[in-house]
Amino acid sequence: MVTLKQLEAFYWSAELGSFSASSRKLHTTQSAIAKRVGELEAFAGTPLFERGPRTLRLTHRGRKLSELARDMLALNSNIVQQLGDAANVEGSVRLGATELVGLTWLASLISQVSKQHPKVQLLPEIDGGVTLYQRLVDDSLDLAIMPGPFWSYEYDCVPLGTIRNVWMCSPSLDIDSSSMLSPEDLAPYPVITQPTNSALSYLYDAWFTEQGLSVKQVLSCNSLGVVAQMTILGMGISYLPPAYFAPLVARGELLQLRVSPPLPQVSYYAVFKKSLMNPVVASVIEIAQQVCDFDAGGSFLGVGPNRG
Repeated sequence: MVTLKQLEAFYWSAELGSFSASSRKLHTTQSAIAKRVGELEAFAGTPLFERGPRTLRLTHRGRKLSELARDMLALNSNIVQQLGDAANVEGSVRLGATELVGLTWLASLISQVSKQHPKVQLLPEIDGGVTLYQRLVDDSLDLAIMPGPFWSYEYDCVPLGTIRNVWMCSPSLDIDSSSMLSPEDLAPYPVITQPTNSALSYLYDAWFTEQGLSVKQVLSCNSLGVVAQMTILGMGISYLPPAYFAPLVARGELLQLRVSPPLPQVSYYAVFKKSLMNPVVASVIEIAQQVCDFDAGGSFLGVGPNRG
């Protein structure tokens, strides 16, 4: 009798190229994976892998089984998703998200997943979008929430929401915030940006090039709060999410500039490998679609120079 656990161990060993990578993916031991694959090979009466010193390669029989295993696991995933009791869905999801998601609605996502699927564990991490994408490639994340798109055909994505950042500056800079400015008007001022591992920087740099705008980048920082503080101190101008930093604009610590054309709208997606067949990940994405709100967290405090 062939079991789903055997097919799962075999499929992910084939996809990831080793028993050790498969064991990390399935949160079990390498010996358990090897045992399940061995049981399948005994059932088939032939090796399913050519075992090299560092990687596994499918045999002819293994390639045939890999296609069947993919279909079987996809069918099982669909059954669980369509008929399973949400309270009984269990598993863990290694979730990566960018800082803005963490500042605004990540807590709501974690809370709702816990309420709707008490046996599901979210393992969230915050990092730049480019780094999150690389971690999807390395199979150290199951799901990433980040701006895009800039990934390859091997990945699928679900749209979650959009945001349009705005240019901001300190009142101490000699910039007329009441007038409509052009990108050329901003060219003389140093720009405080996010680092190169930020998907937002990746997308904006391409737009700056299209606009023929030469950005004088003085420094980069991977914290939006620190970017805001350096902007308040007059070290340069920056582009920030308006809803989140609205309290600082209201207090007069930041000025929101009117610039035409505006910065491009940025779309955020839940990104995952197409080969991932996991009803738990699908459930997390569905909840993310419900709670996504980049206007949340607007009570931001504490980045002003006198707030520690």
